Amino acid sequence: MRDVAVIGAGPAGLALARSLVRLGVDAVVVSPNLAWGATYGVWRDDVEHCDLGAPIDAVVRGSWPTVRVVGTREHLLVRPYVVFDNHWLRASLGAGVENVEASVTHVEHLPEYSTVHLSDGRHLEVRLVVDATGSGRFLNRRQSAAGAQTAYGLLLGRIDEAMAGRLGVVDDVFTLMDWSSPPTFLYAARFADGRFLVEETSLYAEPPHERAELRARLASRLGSDATGEAQSVEHVHIPMGAPLPMLTTRTVGFGAAAGYVHPVTGYSVAASLRAAPRVAEAIAGALSSRHPAADRSRAAWEAVWPPALVRTRRWHDVGLAVLRSLPTTTIPKFFDAFFGMPPSLSAAYLRVDSDPSTVRSAMLEVFRRVDTPTRLRLMSSPAALLRALVAR
Repeated sequence: MRDVAVIGAGPAGLALARSLVRLGVDAVVVSPNLAWGATYGVWRDDVEHCDLGAPIDAVVRGSWPTVRVVGTREHLLVRPYVVFDNHWLRASLGAGVENVEASVTHVEHLPEYSTVHLSDGRHLEVRLVVDATGSGRFLNRRQSAAGAQTAYGLLLGRIDEAMAGRLGVVDDVFTLMDWSSPPTFLYAARFADGRFLVEETSLYAEPPHERAELRARLASRLGSDATGEAQSVEHVHIPMGAPLPMLTTRTVGFGAAAGYVHPVTGYSVAASLRAAPRVAEAIAGALSSRHPAADRSRAAWEAVWPPALVRTRRWHDVGLAVLRSLPTTTIPKFFDAFFGMPPSLSAAYLRVDSDPSTVRSAMLEVFRRVDTPTRLRLMSSPAALLRALVAR
C-alpha cells in the first residue's frame, strides 16, 4: 500500500511528487517516459521562489530582462522572462522521485483505498490518486472545453538580421505578443546561442485555428515556410474555456488537469509550481490523520482550489468571455490598455492564484482605460459577470 500515486510526469506532476516526498509521504509517479516537447515560458518573478530542485538559472535555457508587447503600439515591460530547459527542469524536479514507467488504464476506487491499473497488467494500491495528466482524463468533468489556444512554432538556427529586425526580435527582449497581424500574434525571441524561437499563436478560438493555417500565417510573417530548416517544430493545443472539474471526486486533479490553465493566457506551469507545496501539505496532513478516503480527497481538493481562488477563477472566466466577444480589430487595443496598467495589476491578473479583489481591480482598470466602443463590448457578458459575483 502506497500513500499517493501521481499520474503524469510533466512539470505539475513532478513538482507535486517532489513536495510530497520532501514531507515524508510515500509518493510514486506513474507515467510513460515521454519527452517534454512544449516550450515552458514564465515570468521569472512567478517562479524564482519555487522549489525547482536547483537554482533557477540552472534550469532555464533563456532569460530576458525585458518583454515586448505590440498592440496598436509597442510596450516594453521591464519584467524578466525565462524559458525553461526541459531536460534540466525535468531532471531537477524528478530527483529522488520514484517513477513507474507505465500507462494507466483506469482507476478503481474502493471505500478505504484506490487501485491504479497499469497497461502492463500490474496495479498499485494507494491511499490517494492525483491526476496530473494535463488532460485530466481520470477526472469527472461537467463538460469539455469548447475552444483552445493553438500555436505553430519553429526553433531556427538562424534568421536573416534584416528579417529579425522587421520581426522586432532583438537580444535581451522577449516578444510575448505582437498583434500587428491579427487574429493571431507572434511569440518570439533570440536565445543566447543565436537560435530563434518563432511561434504563430492563437490566444483563444472556437473552433480552434487549424495547424495548417497557423503554419501558413507564420510563413507569411517570415517571408517563407522555414519548417524544413527548423531544428524542432512545436504544435501547441491547450483546451480552454471548460469549467473546473467536479471538486468532489475521489481522484484529485492537479496542474492543468485541475483547471490551472489561465482562462485568458493559457499558462499553467508557474501556477502548478507555486501550488505544489500547499497541496502537498494538505495531502500529508490528511494522510497522517487517518481520514477516510473520501475525506482525504476532499482535503486535497480544498487545497487545490480554496474558495478564494474559485472566486479568482470566476473573474478570469469573465475575462475570457470578454475576449471572446471582442472583434479581431479590437483585441490589439484591449492589450494596449491591459499592458498600460501599473505592472502590479497586470502581473496579478496573470496569476490564477491572485486575490480575487486584486483581479477585479485589474479588470476595472482595463475598463477605465479602453475607448467607449470597447467598453460597451466589455459589458456584453452579464452571465459570466453574475457567476463571478456569486462564486463561493
